[in-house]
Amino acid sequence: MRNNRIWFIPAIAVTLGIFLLSTFLAFQMQVEGVGYLDKIEHCFAYAVLVISFLLAFKKVEGLTKRKIYLLIFWASIYGFSLELVQFVFLSYRFFEWKDALANLLGIFSGLAIFKLFDRG
Repeated sequence: MRNNRIWFIPAIAVTLGIFLLSTFLAFQMQVEGVGYLDKIEHCFAYAVLVISFLLAFKKVEGLTKRKIYLLIFWASIYGFSLELVQFVFLSYRFFEWKDALANLLGIFSGLAIFKLFDRG
């Protein structure tokens, strides 16, 4: 029997990537005339996070409303916790409510995109 848990590898890699980019590998990228690029990055990262976990759960265990709600809850906690980690432990990063809101927007955008393309 094949090990279907391999579907969680991309989701875990995205989770780790968000952690590293939010903490140790953080860098400030500016595009002239675009002051909100950071928020787009947050939104995109959390959309990818949610989509990757939704795909993994669908392939491995099947999706239920409970799993979707738990994923939204834990992804929200993860995003907010990383903002707190930046505030408490990193002198070169800081907590920003707009980033936390962009994370939430990404979570719900990821869910909407998944549902839009989900065929079953």
